[in-house]
This record gives sequence, C-alpha cells and structure tokens, in this order.
Amino acid sequence: MLVTFIALPYYWIRSQWLRRYGSDDQIDRELKMYSRHYFGIRGKTITPVNRPVDPGTCIYLSNHQSHNDIFVTLGIVETPFRFVAKKELFTSFITGSFMKMSRSYPLDREDPRQSLTLLKQALEDTTEGHSLLAFPEGTRSHQKEMVEFKAGMFSVLRKSTVPIVPMYIKNSYKKNTRNYEVFFGEPMLPETFNKLKGTELSLEVKRRMEMLMHQAYQ
Repeated sequence: MLVTFIALPYYWIRSQWLRRYGSDDQIDRELKMYSRHYFGIRGKTITPVNRPVDPGTCIYLSNHQSHNDIFVTLGIVETPFRFVAKKELFTSFITGSFMKMSRSYPLDREDPRQSLTLLKQALEDTTEGHSLLAFPEGTRSHQKEMVEFKAGMFSVLRKSTVPIVPMYIKNSYKKNTRNYEVFFGEPMLPETFNKLKGTELSLEVKRRMEMLMHQAYQ
C-alpha cells in the first residue's frame, strides 16, 4: 500500500496529460501498464483460461470480488475497452483521474434515469468499436459466490448488436492469491439474446458465469 501511495503522483501526472492530449492507443497502453506494475511489484500474475477466439468489439461481464478485479481485467482482456462503473470511482481522489482518462461510463446508482441514459450511450458507442466491461453485481462480493445481479442493466444490454462475453475471476478476494485465474465463457451472439427480456438475459448470464465458477473450483 505504501508503494502505491508513493508512486501515485507519478501516475496521476501522466493521466492528466493523457486525458488532454493522449490518443486512444496511448491511453490503452497506459492502462495496461497499470496492471503490469500493480501486480508486478507484488510478484503476482494473471492467467487466462479458455480464452475465446477474439470476439472483436464486445461487452465483457465479470464477477466482482475485490478492487483487484479492475487490474485483473485490464491485464487479461487483450483488446481496448471502457468500464461501466459506479460514479464514486470517478470522483475519488485516488481513482478519479484514471477512470476519466479511460473514457469510461460513471453510473449514478441513486439516479436510475441517468444510469439508463449512460448505458444507452455506452451501448451506442460499441457500434463505433468501443468494447465495454461491466460488473453486473454492482458491488464487490468479497467471496467466490456472486451476489444478485443488477437486472436493470440487462434491459439495455439485451439490445446490443455486439456479443456478450461472460468472465469469472477466481480468488481475487483472497489477499494471498499469487496467480489470478480468469475463466472465459463462449461469446453470446446478439441473435441469441435480443429476443430475451432483461430479466431473462440477466439469469442466463449469471447461469453461464456460475458454470465458470464451478469449473474454477472443481
């Protein structure tokens, strides 16, 4: 933790410059660097399991066990993406500048209308080649089992024109984890879920992620 706070000003200054002048490629490389540095200095690694053939622009949906998940996903997802995350991460002194630099989407959980509008914008941006990553639990579970999904998100995601890729991160809630294994499910194609209701899509995604969880701990 001490090392993180000592290095924070260096990364903060870089993020301020990139927010104003950086290209998408430069910002993506910077975000990938955060993951390498964060885990590298701690002697930790990330291993992909069952990574699917590159699905192109898509929506990654992952379980959420701890703050490590942000760095895990940055390190394991090969293509650039933007987070759909709670607005508190964008106003935090520590994470705010970096989340804004990533051009991600801040959801206000106390303002459903704002969240709906932002999700629609995020979905529209996928048509321009911007992949998304969201944690449908909406908060950290601090355990291997997932908590209930925020079903409202899926009322928008069901209209996606790009695939949904379920993911499961194993043991990120454990402080002594040395290697984070990430399990990928097969991409769900739009033609298979566009006909579903939001609640039905939520249940189907959770079912697939639970299958990945069982695979992780078998």
